[in-house]
Amino acid sequence: MIAKILQWFGTDGMAHIVCSAALCGLLSLMLPLWVSIVATAAVGIGKELVWDKWLGKGTPSWKDLLCDLIGIALGVL
Repeated sequence: MIAKILQWFGTDGMAHIVCSAALCGLLSLMLPLWVSIVATAAVGIGKELVWDKWLGKGTPSWKDLLCDLIGIALGVL
């Protein structure tokens, strides 16, 4: 079952989770928690909208945003 979950997320999804968790965790050391959550979410949304969609450098994905939210939750913990 864990293998299926990891397969669904894929390498890109895991990268989103790890980066969002690290960013949120690091920002929360310097800023209030709510600011670090909002900033990390803005980075994830910005990446999907600006880099992937508007600039055409990647493929925008709801799954990536979900992985960002999972990463933020882990970063808060």
